[in-house]
Amino acid sequence: MTESPHIFTVTAENFETDVIAASDTTPIVLDFWAPWCGPCKTLSPLLEKLAIEYGGRFRLGMVNSDEQQELAGMFGIRSIPTVIALVKQKPASAFQGAQPESTIRQFLDKIVPSASDEKLGKAAEKLAAGDVQGALDELHVALALNPQLDAARVMSADILMRDNRIDEAKAFLDACKPLTRMDEEFQRVATKITAAEEAGNSPEAAALKASIAKNPGDHESRLHLAAVLAAQSQFEPAFQTLLESIQIDRSWNEQAARKRMVEYFTLAKEQPELVRRYRQALSTLLN
Repeated sequence: MTESPHIFTVTAENFETDVIAASDTTPIVLDFWAPWCGPCKTLSPLLEKLAIEYGGRFRLGMVNSDEQQELAGMFGIRSIPTVIALVKQKPASAFQGAQPESTIRQFLDKIVPSASDEKLGKAAEKLAAGDVQGALDELHVALALNPQLDAARVMSADILMRDNRIDEAKAFLDACKPLTRMDEEFQRVATKITAAEEAGNSPEAAALKASIAKNPGDHESRLHLAAVLAAQSQFEPAFQTLLESIQIDRSWNEQAARKRMVEYFTLAKEQPELVRRYRQALSTLLN
């Protein structure tokens, strides 16, 4: 077996950790072989070569079927060589017998993440670590590799909204395909942009609150105030402002307050308990 961090020997002892659990983050390709198997002597070196070439986009697990009969039985191996790919702890694809390199590459390309997807994953990791600019850089590369990758555009827009860079964020969303616009994540970011735009175009919160205090039925001011609060991620007072508007007149402007509240539920999805509480309050009010 070729020495490489991307190739390892599979045994009953390391199967759960190095194969099953590891497949959650990296595709694992299992090569069931035996020392006496003629076709294995052609296939296994080819798989090892590709594992090195792919540079960790998958890991190759070598399973000696003679020594690991329990594992062979678990996968129902009837003949060797047999190759099985595991992704997210489940078999994703398989083939039997020696195959030409072109066929194996097609097999691998269906299960390994593309270079652009890898960049998307790295962007998420950097963002989680607080490296905002590093995440944007990774997303820029992802789009250069795959201009069709709308997920990178939506993530870029979401990151830019952290600094209220509305025009740049809108440009990313405007470039997305119509099908992408139906996705929940797209709509969440689009709602965030709309809220920020309304906040920027409306009077200050203090002036809005004064207007509402003077005229509790000023639904337009309530709607604008909720937008100001939501743009600042102050979702609880935003929800409360809209709920009060609904209490006064639920039908105002074709139920605009209710519709806006539902939009903000999506925007505040990272606060599930708050959203649950106000969903329940809204449901109680309307029923």
